[in-house]
Amino acid sequence: MNTILNESNKNQELLVKIRRELHMNAETSQNEIETSKIIMKYLDEFNIHYKSDIGGHGIVAEISGSEPGKIVALRADMDALEMEEETDIDFKSKNKNVMHSCGHDSHMTFLLGAAKLLNDNKDKIKGKVKLVFQPAEEFSPIGGAPKILESGLLDDVDAIFGSHVWPDLPFGKIAVKEGPMMANSDHFKIKFIGASSHAAKPHEGVDAVIMGSQFVNAMQTLISRNTDPMNSAVLTVGRFIAGTRYNVMAEEALIDGTCRTFSRDDRIRISKDMENLAKAIAEVNHGKCEYNYGFGYPAVINEKESVEVVKESVAELFGKEAVLEIEKPAMTAEDFAFYLEKIKGAFYWVGIGKEGEKNYPLHSKRFYLNEDILYRGAALMYEIATNFLNKN
Repeated sequence: MNTILNESNKNQELLVKIRRELHMNAETSQNEIETSKIIMKYLDEFNIHYKSDIGGHGIVAEISGSEPGKIVALRADMDALEMEEETDIDFKSKNKNVMHSCGHDSHMTFLLGAAKLLNDNKDKIKGKVKLVFQPAEEFSPIGGAPKILESGLLDDVDAIFGSHVWPDLPFGKIAVKEGPMMANSDHFKIKFIGASSHAAKPHEGVDAVIMGSQFVNAMQTLISRNTDPMNSAVLTVGRFIAGTRYNVMAEEALIDGTCRTFSRDDRIRISKDMENLAKAIAEVNHGKCEYNYGFGYPAVINEKESVEVVKESVAELFGKEAVLEIEKPAMTAEDFAFYLEKIKGAFYWVGIGKEGEKNYPLHSKRFYLNEDILYRGAALMYEIATNFLNKN
């Protein structure tokens, strides 16, 4: 076993303890008070200097090596989701209707584990490592990353790396790719406004359901006919709310959905085309519409050299076979993208899918991960940081 992997494995009992403590104290975006206290407790125990209350309840810690050099940042997200946990574990979330169903508890554990390894081996480090515990990753479309960047604490960072556990990938495999890794994530709301009438006399009113239905059907042509087939894009309506009674024509219809793209040009064009389409449908039906399009998280775009650092680190720790060369990015989103707009770096996925076990998806009420991944994820963060700092 690789030396640092073996050292991390010796910390496994501590990492399990940390992860379970974080899991039990799950907190939603912008409410990560107890979570930050837990993180600070362990940073104090490891004798690592940090600054707290960054961008809300965020924490930025710092470890300096024995010699000056470059500066690398490692990031973990802190927040949980609003859902009631339905697992059978004995360390379920104590907070009603709040659960770490996206694995952020493991991300924080990876980073704390890496922090201990880095601090214990700082005499071997050339340069400086910044450890970013970021709140509000799930707070779309705003996110927590912009506030961390606004603090100025990352202004001197040469590269930044982050990870996410991924149930769709085999346990222990690491997936990363150059360029687009995850999508732009935008949120649109459109209200069609008509006039109610008796359902038997539709000519006396303006049917908001008709306007909404025409829009939902027609908007897909913005992808199928107006977008380059080689560019991935998705338009999905998650909510369509209209009407008050079966025999009354609806006066209002609310269309609520998301647009996912990778290209900036597609993102801008689709938002404008959607507005033109909605207004045209309203006009031809003698109604009105209120259009709101919110630009959310940008696409996660990985930088080439940083991707190579991840791949080399994975190969050194787990063997070349652990590196998964993925061709297609995911249409899901991550506010880590905000960092990559300012700092070069890479985001990677950590496989947690266990053969022979039920692997629930992210954001499931029954989401659970095999804790054997903890020491592996911590060791990989250590390896990435030290490999980057040691590169000429």
